[in-house]
Amino acid sequence: MMPKFAEWVSLPRISIVLLVVFGLAWVAMLVLTQMPGHSHSGPLPTMSTDELALSARLREHVRNLATAEHNVQKYAELEAAARYIEGALSAEGYSVSRQEYDCLAKKVRNLLITVPSRTQPGKRVMVVGAHYDSAIGSPGANDNATGVASILEQAKRLKDAGATAQSDIVFGLYTNEEEPYFGTNLMGSSVHARSLKEKGANVIAMFSLETMGYYSDVKGSQKYPGPLKAFYPEQGNFIGFVGNVRSLGLVRRVTGSFRKHAAFPAEGIAGPRAIPGVDWSDHAPFMDQG
Repeated sequence: MMPKFAEWVSLPRISIVLLVVFGLAWVAMLVLTQMPGHSHSGPLPTMSTDELALSARLREHVRNLATAEHNVQKYAELEAAARYIEGALSAEGYSVSRQEYDCLAKKVRNLLITVPSRTQPGKRVMVVGAHYDSAIGSPGANDNATGVASILEQAKRLKDAGATAQSDIVFGLYTNEEEPYFGTNLMGSSVHARSLKEKGANVIAMFSLETMGYYSDVKGSQKYPGPLKAFYPEQGNFIGFVGNVRSLGLVRRVTGSFRKHAAFPAEGIAGPRAIPGVDWSDHAPFMDQG
């Protein structure tokens, strides 16, 4: 039996609509995933004397922070990690602010320092954060002693060089990023983000430094949700800059700047939070607060 004329006409129309939708989705993904400049490829350059010294200091921080599992369930170890961070920052001349709150009848704390802008102090805030608690069952060398070590060395360098930024830089070392607190008001970064919102702080950016120690040139070592594998390399040998769609301009500026100044592979995406992983760290509460 021949299909009715209306049904026959509708088939190509549906195909056209699907093609248009697919095409628009593909264009949207290109907009959200294509970053300025080019990711570094080929051998990594030989480290300079200064970089070798920095590498040794970073490694020492990770060793000290990841001696044992440290979280609210391992409270003494969590306190030891907090004291190490406070000591390292105090040794550089910083006044460390404790942002304390209660969790499971215990006092836990964020550790905050501020490098004020010389040109526009108090006008704008840029937050650079990392969590110092570890997941249950893990000493947390990669997740997230690497992020904390990076902040400690960034703070040291800014102290040496002086603040030249047009924004105040607030370094936040957070507790309770890991389960079972992730996504709750007991996350240290959630406490910090809410306090900044209550103060009316003009937060222009938040950078969460997370799990930067993993590196592999093996194909298939990097996995992606959904269709993202069509846009990114198979090897987990790059630094990833990940933000939400609203942060597209920021992600593009930062990824482009990194590619320009660092001879190290870098990729970026500004994706919807529905994509698994886009908000899996301490930047999520800052997204929540706008």
